[in-house]
Amino acid sequence: MHPYIWLPLLACAVSALAAGMMLSRDPAAAANRRLALLSLCNAFWAMCEVLWNTTPDPARALAYVKLSALGWIWIGPLAFQGFLAAAEERMPRLERLVPAGYAVAAALLVAEWTTDWLHPAVVRTSWGWGYEFGPAFAVFYSLTLGGVSLGIFAGVRAYRRYASPAERSQGFLALGVVGATLLVASLTDGLLPAFGVQLPRFGTLALALVGATIAWSYFRFGYSLLAPGRFAPEILEALADGVMLIRLSGDVRILNRGMARLLGRPIDAVRGMHVAELLPFVPLSPPREAENLEGELLLHGQRRVPVAVSTSFVRDKRGLPIGLVLIVHDLREIVALRNRLVTSARLAAVGQLAAGIAHEINNPIAYVRSNLALLRSHWDALEKAIDPAATGADVLEFVDEGRELIAESLEGIDRAAGIVRDVKGFSHAGEGARQTVDLNPLLDRVVRIAEPQLRGRARIERHGAPIPPIPCAPQELQQVFLNLVLNAGQAVAEGGRIAIRTGQDAGAVVVTVEDDGSGIAPEHVDRIFDPFFTTKPVGEGTGLGLAISYQIVRSHGGEIAVDSERGRGTRVTVRLPTT
Repeated sequence: MHPYIWLPLLACAVSALAAGMMLSRDPAAAANRRLALLSLCNAFWAMCEVLWNTTPDPARALAYVKLSALGWIWIGPLAFQGFLAAAEERMPRLERLVPAGYAVAAALLVAEWTTDWLHPAVVRTSWGWGYEFGPAFAVFYSLTLGGVSLGIFAGVRAYRRYASPAERSQGFLALGVVGATLLVASLTDGLLPAFGVQLPRFGTLALALVGATIAWSYFRFGYSLLAPGRFAPEILEALADGVMLIRLSGDVRILNRGMARLLGRPIDAVRGMHVAELLPFVPLSPPREAENLEGELLLHGQRRVPVAVSTSFVRDKRGLPIGLVLIVHDLREIVALRNRLVTSARLAAVGQLAAGIAHEINNPIAYVRSNLALLRSHWDALEKAIDPAATGADVLEFVDEGRELIAESLEGIDRAAGIVRDVKGFSHAGEGARQTVDLNPLLDRVVRIAEPQLRGRARIERHGAPIPPIPCAPQELQQVFLNLVLNAGQAVAEGGRIAIRTGQDAGAVVVTVEDDGSGIAPEHVDRIFDPFFTTKPVGEGTGLGLAISYQIVRSHGGEIAVDSERGRGTRVTVRLPTT
């Protein structure tokens, strides 16, 4: 037996082992299946090469050559489709060529077995048998060379666009091996025999080197660029949370069904998107690991979903990062529950206070005010009965002072009654009659009401964009915006500015009340909607205005948010749904 025979034997063994390793890594991955099948085809081709080079019968040698077509005829389409799958990027124009490639290969296989168009005869050589080519060889050569070249093009394109620093060293190796394979196989098994130059064939050994490189990549890097596979597909598909594997550049590589359900899009439509289009708050400059980052997931139609995202690096065996895994947890139920709990706690606390205050204070207030009113009536009668000419100045001064004390007492008792009404109003907010209203005229009324109280202190600017009417309780919303404007007026210095703007965004009407006042201390921002919390001096505020406003806005299905910077001013944004 000629020593050359050991080369195709070695190629057969290496290719079979490489195919088994690729399938064991992940038999469900398209790239793995295609390249494993390519290695098995090469193993079959190599075994047939051993058979035809060890038989003395030329007819039998030609039969083995034709039988080997089951292995080499599919090299072009399989390599093309395998590299496309390994590139992990949708290329619709190239993908449409795959069925045509297989159809041409199938036609060539039929021609090989029924005609002499590919291999009409064998030629005796020192190591065994060579072969001659027929007129259809040019078609096969173009199919194989074109398929492998297009596959390399797809891989290079994806590599140049997405490769991380950790992938570049493996990328250069993979491209070198595939390029050398293409060169060697086309020369020794194609071009030279076509011109009558019979040399030992190294095509099967060159293809086996590709399989060996993939197997070596698993041990060296923990994965292979040529046959990357997928990660734990069964576990991922069972998870309710969304999971995505993204490149360090931010492009989505893989996602599970949970993520697709959360986005409301098919998996193929999300692959290749940049994560900033979906999760703009995820840190990518530079990429870093994080736990439970809360933000909003952007969906179709500018809808937003509150989510918590945890990120973790995917590393190769050398510890170098090659991507990020994102675990996305839907917080809609948690946020809704959190808001309900906060609101319920506030209402429960204020409801208890309101009941106690109403029971304990209303009756005393009522009879104290009644007695004061009666006392004022008696005081007025007494004052009329006094003759100023016959009464001393001290008595007259005493009478005037008594009248003022009674008036101040009545004012104080009315203020106490107003506080009780505010408490009751907070616990019963949201019960007003609803109608469809344009907020622009309502805000104009608010400005007319507020201007006399703010005259000489602050000017009010109105910037009213056209907005759709919304269903609401207009008296309640007027109370909200009047309270916001008066609060802004108390925050600004003499000559300050208050701006009221309207607009619309994502199915909601947006109203902002902005001032250039002193702003709110950071430690107070989270508490300003709490009942009875106020930063005003004692006697100037009850701490119920913003709490009532918050409850009214929430009862309309809206949101109210505060953005304030110390020394720069405050902006309050109210979002109210249009439906």
